[in-house]
Amino acid sequence: MKSFCFIGLPHSGKSLFGRKISSIINKKYIDTDNIIKKKFNNNNLNDIILNKGEKQYLKEESKVIKHINKNNIILSTGGSAIYCKDGMNHIKNNLNCEIIYLKLSLKEFNNRLIDYNSRGIINPNNLSINNLYEERVYLYNMYKDISFDADNKVELYRKLIKYFN
Repeated sequence: MKSFCFIGLPHSGKSLFGRKISSIINKKYIDTDNIIKKKFNNNNLNDIILNKGEKQYLKEESKVIKHINKNNIILSTGGSAIYCKDGMNHIKNNLNCEIIYLKLSLKEFNNRLIDYNSRGIINPNNLSINNLYEERVYLYNMYKDISFDADNKVELYRKLIKYFN
């Protein structure tokens, strides 16, 4: 059975739509951010990143992804999963996931990003928000099989329902 993986920027809807779609098409739902939070006593992601550092966080994220061994799932990754090459290869090759990129425009990303400093966003190259956006968009496009515009959540939901039916 085919699995699906949602990737995209923070606030693009990966967790929200992953949960909704999994219940509609009756597949197990896995959220790597939630697994990481549980592993660190339900701390928020920003606290984990501040305490462990970005490099260690990415190692943990990759490890969590590579420990997933189920098929017929809906998987939502953290927005930084695209920095974990081994993890993304595991998703693509071992889990046989179709990778769905929920694509935000820069304007909408900035609108949804209320407080960059408290959100816990991995920025390994210490880039400006605009350059971080460009870097990530390049990586999301490199891994995706298909993408959907995520600026309008209602329209995105309609498109995902149509796609999965």
